[in-house]
Amino acid sequence: MVRTFIQMSVMMLTVEASFFLLKANLGLSAKTIAELSIPHFDYHGATLRSLSKQSVDTRVGLFLLLLSFALQMLNALWPLSIDDLGIDWRGVVTSIVFCVIVMVISYLYGHHNSKKLFDQAMQIIKNRNEK
Repeated sequence: MVRTFIQMSVMMLTVEASFFLLKANLGLSAKTIAELSIPHFDYHGATLRSLSKQSVDTRVGLFLLLLSFALQMLNALWPLSIDDLGIDWRGVVTSIVFCVIVMVISYLYGHHNSKKLFDQAMQIIKNRNEK
C-alpha cells in the first residue's frame, strides 16, 4: 500500500506543481508586460497584484515539485519486495485524498500569501511616496 501511495502521489504532485508553475507563467498577460515596459510615475495595482500572484504561485509550484522529487527518491531507495509489484487500491485512494488535501492547502496558502505580498509591496510604495 505504501509504495502505491508514494508512486501515485509523486505523479499527482508533479501535475499539481505543473499547474502552479504554469499559472505563474501564464499569469503574465500582454497588458502586464506592456505596463512593465513603459516608464510610469505611479504604480498600477493590477500589475502589482499580478506580480504578487506569480511570485507566490512559483514558490508553491517549486515546493510541490521538490516534495514530489523527495517522494520519488524515497520510492527509488525503498527496497522492492514481491508485494510491491501489484497495485493496492487503498494506496491509490489514500494518495488521491492526500493530493486533494495538498492541492487545497496549496491553493489557500497561495491565495493568502499573494494578498500578503501585495500588501507588503503597497506599503513599500506608500513609504517611498511619503519621503
